[in-house]
Amino acid sequence: MSRRLLAVAIAIGLGVATLWAAERCTFILTDGERISGTVAFHTSTRENLIDNDFSIGVGGNQERQFHYDQVAVIDFIGGTPSDTELAALPESGHMLSMRNGQTQRGHFVNMIGGDTVRWQDESGSTRDIPIRDVARIYLNPASAKNTFNFHANRGANAGGAANQNGSAAGRNSRIVANNLAVPANTPWIDSGIDVMQGDAFRFAAQGSIVWGPNNTADSGGRSDVKSNSFPVKSLGVGALIAKVGAAGTPFGIGNTRGTVTMPASGRLYLGVNDDGFVDNSGSYQVTIMRGR
Repeated sequence: MSRRLLAVAIAIGLGVATLWAAERCTFILTDGERISGTVAFHTSTRENLIDNDFSIGVGGNQERQFHYDQVAVIDFIGGTPSDTELAALPESGHMLSMRNGQTQRGHFVNMIGGDTVRWQDESGSTRDIPIRDVARIYLNPASAKNTFNFHANRGANAGGAANQNGSAAGRNSRIVANNLAVPANTPWIDSGIDVMQGDAFRFAAQGSIVWGPNNTADSGGRSDVKSNSFPVKSLGVGALIAKVGAAGTPFGIGNTRGTVTMPASGRLYLGVNDDGFVDNSGSYQVTIMRGR
């Protein structure tokens, strides 16, 4: 029996499926998909990486696993790395990016207890680093460069190269979240994305939700049902909405295909426009793209 299966068996025996930590991350896969959630850990060693599989808590006491080779970057802060950070990536091996801007080459060992990165530096010494100090862990530099559209021979990230229309070519439709689930029975979900005031994003939402008994809506909301008690009272019930920061002012997304400019800096949250969630069901699958 693998260590992961043994961990699950023990957890079920104890009536606990897994242990959760407060820290969140986004796994950026080599195919470009991004999955955000809570760092999970198992067994008495409190490890995340077991039998070459990573685990992430995706809500509802559920986990998803990804094989080591599937993961390009483990991102703890969201947003787009600086050109300086991406230029420091090695041709092979791993790199650790700190929130203070420093980078370190070495080898990723594991994540421990949901709040700690275990890292081996180039000298072979191993140390534990709080996740609160870590920005990103690069496991596959080549895939990471493709994901962030970085080309060293341009001397800067492709986002700085203007196209014929004068816009930043590399920033057009850069996916930062793919098929992010926004459930209708929860007021707000953490997108795992940190934004800066003035950043421009496009949102593409698929699916429909049920609000109240037998009433449905798409991401544009039901324009015939509005209320002053809704988070965004100018929009209909069920519309896709957002806010920046847990205490931020909600604003509408709806089904617009244009860009939405971020009104503040902080963590981006998504939700549905409603004032009651107990009788709601379904979810939107939202893809978020950076750029104009």
